Amino acid sequence: MVTLLHGERQQQQRATSEPRESIWSVSKGVKHVYFALVIGQFSVGTLRTVAQGVAAVAALWHDLSALAITVAAVSMVLTETGRYVMVLAAAFEEWREKRRQEQIARAVAEALAKERRESDAEWEAWNQRRMQAEQRGEPFEEPLPSERRRATKLPQQ
Repeated sequence: MVTLLHGERQQQQRATSEPRESIWSVSKGVKHVYFALVIGQFSVGTLRTVAQGVAAVAALWHDLSALAITVAAVSMVLTETGRYVMVLAAAFEEWREKRRQEQIARAVAEALAKERRESDAEWEAWNQRRMQAEQRGEPFEEPLPSERRRATKLPQQ
């Protein structure tokens, strides 16, 4: 069937006796109109494709701008969260150091109070023994508690 149509077309071309241009199969008289139409249609198609591309680029730009805003917002949130975590960590560290210093001060105060109570107890016991010896009329030659303490600390140093 195709060959029949092709054969008929060739016969019509021979009958009209208009010469044809190469692969375009366009008669020489309408060649300029044909090329003008082709160029016009190609230009319209190209412009339409470019317009679609611009629309696609605009849509891409819209998507990218939304992405950029989202990335900027997430980055800001992460940065600020990190900064606040660092501020909280520094505040916690400061609180912990203050608490440690308070515990040290409390422990020192307790140790000094204990030492003071022990010292007072030693002095009171020494004074009781001295007063008892004095009441009995005996000589009291026991050294002072502070001297005894110094004597016992010297070998340790």
